[in-house]
Order: sequence, then C-alpha cells, then structure tokens
Amino acid sequence: MNTVAQPDAARLLELLTQQRDLYRSLRDLSEQQRALIAGDRPEMLLNILRERQDLVTRLARLNEDLGPYRRNWDAFHASLPEAHRNQASALLHEINALLRTILRTDQEDGALLSARKQAVQAQMGGVADGRAANAAYAAQPRATPPPAANITG
Repeated sequence: MNTVAQPDAARLLELLTQQRDLYRSLRDLSEQQRALIAGDRPEMLLNILRERQDLVTRLARLNEDLGPYRRNWDAFHASLPEAHRNQASALLHEINALLRTILRTDQEDGALLSARKQAVQAQMGGVADGRAANAAYAAQPRATPPPAANITG
C-alpha cells in the first residue's frame, strides 16, 4: 500500500479546514438572512446575498483544489495515517452537517419569502380594489341636493 507524503495529507487537512470554515461562515450568513426575513428587513438581504455569493465563489475554487483528492478518494483516504484519516473524517462529517443545515435553512427561507410575497400581492390586490372602488365612486354623478324647503311661504 502506498503511503501518502506528509505534505499531501497536511494539504488535504488544510483544504478541508478551509472548506469547513467557509461553510461555517455561510451558515452564519444564513442565520443573519433568516433574522432579516423574519424581522421584516428584506431590503438588507441584498448585502447578505452578496456576501453569500462571495463565499460560494470561494467554495467553488476550493472545490477545484480538492479535485485531485476526490478523484481517488477511497484509496487516498485509506492511505492516510490514522490520525489524519480520523481528522479528515471528522472535518467531512462537520462539513456535511453544515451543508445540510444551510440547505434546510435556505429551503425554509425560500418558503417564508414566498409566503411574504403572496401576502404582499394580496395586500396590493386589496389596495388596487380600494382604488378601483374610489375611482368608481368618484365617477358617479353627484346627486342633486333636494330643493330647499320654502317655509316663508
């Protein structure tokens, strides 16, 4: 069995640690996003979404760096010294848990945003109906006031 050179194992652990840290940051932004949605501050979502996109771009670059390790993962992982193998497994477990949390939160946020959109559309429909009623009322001919009663006779 081939043994992995120490720098390769160390590089893998460095990349996995970076990936875990980026996913932690992404999870933190997801929590901030949730707070903004729940707190009726959707205008600030754009900043969070930009930050999240930056993290996703960094994760994509990191994913490319991990490509050589993934191509022959089973053999590479098996050839790691036990301490490195355990550390890599723990990092991967944490990364997968973070990813599941982020995906679930994003799914829930999407549903919440959709519900808010529908509520705003319903409110806008009510406003439009009210405007139509006001316009219809304004378009009605004015009733002629009844003639004043002449009590003098």
